[in-house]
Amino acid sequence: MKLIKVSIFLFLLTFTTHAFGRSTDYYQKTLTHILTECNSECRKEIIEQEITISFYLLIESILNQLQFELSQKRKENLWEKDYF
Repeated sequence: MKLIKVSIFLFLLTFTTHAFGRSTDYYQKTLTHILTECNSECRKEIIEQEITISFYLLIESILNQLQFELSQKRKENLWEKDYF
């Protein structure tokens, strides 16, 4: 039981505190489902899915930020070439 509590705490801490966290309502429903209707295999599957989705969202955000910064650098370089 202690392992389940620690897992839930780490899950909440990791995925509800970052900018890509889903709504509080979503996590309440998910946790209620995990605690009342799931066996250990179901819990494992849900947590793995949440980790995977969150990881993909984080990587996508990093790539978008890099793309934006690169486009800004290109614009700066073009501006410098035209005016200096």
